[in-house]
Amino acid sequence: MICTRCHILCRDVCPKCGSRRHLRAAEENEPVLLITLTAMQAMLVEPILKESGIPYSRQGTVGGALAAQVGMMREVYRYYVPHSAYEACRARIEEVFGEDETLMRLLHEFDVETENEGE
Repeated sequence: MICTRCHILCRDVCPKCGSRRHLRAAEENEPVLLITLTAMQAMLVEPILKESGIPYSRQGTVGGALAAQVGMMREVYRYYVPHSAYEACRARIEEVFGEDETLMRLLHEFDVETENEGE
């Protein structure tokens, strides 16, 4: 299932917004949130995504005008990949950055298994 509001994969309820109403089956090429990164983290991870050949999109959260005013290093980026490539992208990031606890925590931030344990 995917939350159509947050674009996060989930089972019964969206771990981000708590919605059940916005859940439906994910389509093959539907964009899914892969990871949210700071500008510095993005500089490390984005080349790996490019090298993988899997299409992705990056969405900034601050916006160009504010980022120019406060500095690009305060920008936060959300990375989206097609549902069909989600697991391959995660595996590649884990392969390269598996020792980086911060990146692994961010990559697994909305894991279905973690959020639904004990239910």
